[in-house]
Amino acid sequence: MAKAKYIVGIDLGTTNIVVTSTPLAAAESEEKPEIGLFPIVQELAKGAVEKLECMPSFIFERLKEKPVLPWDEDSKFIVGEYARERGAEVPDRLISSAKSWLCNTRIDRTQPVLPWNAPEEHARLSPLQAMAHFIEHVRQAWNHEYPKDKLENQKVIITIPASFDAAARDLTVEAARKAGLAEVTLLEEPQSAFYSWISQSDKPWRKQVKKSDVVLVVDVGGGTTDFSLIEIGEAEGDLSLERVAVGNHILLGGDNMDLTLAYIARKKLEDGNKKVTQWQTIQLSHQCRKAKEILLSEPDKDSVPVVISGRGSSVIAGSLKTTIDRADVESVLVDGFFPRCAMVDDPVDDTGSGVREISLMYAADPAITRHLARFLRSQKTEGKDYSYPQAILFNGGVFRSDIFRNRLVEVINSWLTAEGKEPIKVLEGIELSQAVARGASYFGIAREGKGIRIRGGVSQAYYLGIESSLPAVPGFKPPLKALCVAQQGTEEGTVQQIDQRTFGLVIGKQAEFKFFKSNCRREDVCGTMIEDMGEDFEETSSLAIELPAYEGMKAGDIVDVRLQVAVTEIGTLEIFCQAKDGDHRWKLEFNVRDAIK
Repeated sequence: MAKAKYIVGIDLGTTNIVVTSTPLAAAESEEKPEIGLFPIVQELAKGAVEKLECMPSFIFERLKEKPVLPWDEDSKFIVGEYARERGAEVPDRLISSAKSWLCNTRIDRTQPVLPWNAPEEHARLSPLQAMAHFIEHVRQAWNHEYPKDKLENQKVIITIPASFDAAARDLTVEAARKAGLAEVTLLEEPQSAFYSWISQSDKPWRKQVKKSDVVLVVDVGGGTTDFSLIEIGEAEGDLSLERVAVGNHILLGGDNMDLTLAYIARKKLEDGNKKVTQWQTIQLSHQCRKAKEILLSEPDKDSVPVVISGRGSSVIAGSLKTTIDRADVESVLVDGFFPRCAMVDDPVDDTGSGVREISLMYAADPAITRHLARFLRSQKTEGKDYSYPQAILFNGGVFRSDIFRNRLVEVINSWLTAEGKEPIKVLEGIELSQAVARGASYFGIAREGKGIRIRGGVSQAYYLGIESSLPAVPGFKPPLKALCVAQQGTEEGTVQQIDQRTFGLVIGKQAEFKFFKSNCRREDVCGTMIEDMGEDFEETSSLAIELPAYEGMKAGDIVDVRLQVAVTEIGTLEIFCQAKDGDHRWKLEFNVRDAIK
């Protein structure tokens, strides 16, 4: 492998992908290294090609369009800006929110299911393949620009939601491998945004926070909402940083806002006796996204027209036109997604119909403030109380608008005032659209010893479901206990042996392994067995696999094993089952590659 010349940060966003880089030599020098933006070349309408600051995370199955990128001579798919534009016209050929599908535990994420519910004759990709397509496009664009310093030879950091479980993390690494990047490092997006903030020079971070401050990072992007807490400590006389809490994965963001505006526009049209199909509603959501961005960035505009086409031979005659008004954005979106609430309020869990279509696991309640209230309330333990942060750092495209930031600060301050606390301090100096990518590059610099590191390790505690040993009861399965296999905060590169317990491993036939996580059980150490799982636990990925029977074993045998758990340097979780008597070893891996001997 050629020697690395660059540190490259890739913000693999739900709606946009941004890439930054810095020369490795600069990171190793005494001077502060500059982090530069890498514009990504993409195809546009009418065969045009252009470098853009970001690449929309959309994939479109080609119709009559001929590939025009120098490395893309026979691709069946368009990636990026033109894919998003064509998808607004023909939405049933568009793959979007692939990152959200990658962490959907209700589907097989390695099977071609996207576009979801598209006609059978359309080409499909798995969420894993879709993510690989995005990374492959970035790799090819980079290699076209730097043919002597190929991306596969650089130090690459890819960002992911802090709430990604172990399986989604492993699948992200697998997507990078499929795209030709054999070695990457994962970094949580809120941490990356924080790195971007501390990397700035005009507003030094040490002057904005002090020892014992707890900083709330609120990241609301196109498809997800993430909460993290970072505590300011002290080490050897200097301020230090530790990530102490991460929220659950919430499918809620700018896409929900666009769809909300689409339904408002649809009602306006239907009130005028115009029929709007579900296909046209998807078109409307794309048009409403543009209208929202215009209204939020141009305060002098009171409304923006939106136009959608009909289908079939009378496309022009079937075009529909209405408007999105400023009041729709400033009232409906602010009050709908950031309503005033008390800190004791919970998100509304509307179970709805007893039978639902399988799709993304969207949040039932769009109120981000209520999700935040529940997250902060859960951060109070006997030893520490992190529920009342002293500062807030915003990240994500939604917060490019003052009206959303101001409302959230207002709500948080109402909680703090009720408890006699000081108002929260808003941290300044972060550039929202590029922050995560820039932070990823800065993290790479810090790994080289030039910069401060955030300590944090595993973002949540992980547990393996262990079947209880009880007499058989007709119609009932033995209850599961939870074995902690990774304590929250376990550092990357840690390997731990659970020697105090022996377990029976089923080999030679299909068996299911269930995993759970918790973001508020900081005291559970590796090897702790919890008899009764309460609401602190959330079921995450499960594996249904057949572990091989070696010589002298037969299908269905139960082998006595001890467990070894590794948190890898790139942030993934590995569990090894070592036979108590003998040299045989099995590996439980979330992406289910071959078991090893």
